[in-house]
Amino acid sequence: MRVHVLKEECENGKLVLLLRVEIEVNSLHKHELGDSERQILDLIIDNGEITQKELSQLFGRANACRAVKDLENKGLVRRERKGKTYVIRVV
Repeated sequence: MRVHVLKEECENGKLVLLLRVEIEVNSLHKHELGDSERQILDLIIDNGEITQKELSQLFGRANACRAVKDLENKGLVRRERKGKTYVIRVV
């Protein structure tokens, strides 16, 4: 994890800091995700990208869809439409 101070100022006797915090996705996802989400994210990181159809074949359609939506809501992956399926990449 890296922390950068972007701005600092004193207001009413208090120090106010604007920080930028960088956290590696590899270390973050192992602690806050469920097993399916962790496995899917690891698979995407290893391959660079994967289709939702391929994930459905490996994890089942409902599990893959639910896990990808959860990862997308957490801001870890992005889905892009490709034909009748989606290509999933790490953000």
